[in-house]
Amino acid sequence: MRTMTALLLAGAFIVAITGPARACRGTAEFPQAAGEVAQSKIPPERKKAFTEQLRQGEAMHTQAHRTGDMMKMGESLRILDGILGQIGK
Repeated sequence: MRTMTALLLAGAFIVAITGPARACRGTAEFPQAAGEVAQSKIPPERKKAFTEQLRQGEAMHTQAHRTGDMMKMGESLRILDGILGQIGK
């Protein structure tokens, strides 16, 4: 019985810490934006710059989830929104 309780608590803990990351728009939108940049007809040098910015923004976003740093989270989403605005999405 104790093992079952421990497993249930561990499962609940995992869901609690991974749930917010899955629900965050950046988790899905960074990869989508990278795909849109790759498919766009923008010049190759701009594509490269946008791809690098998205890579850095996504890394910042992931770290913000790990540390709970909402200021860093906001900054990462501003990077994402800026690029989406520039490619017309």
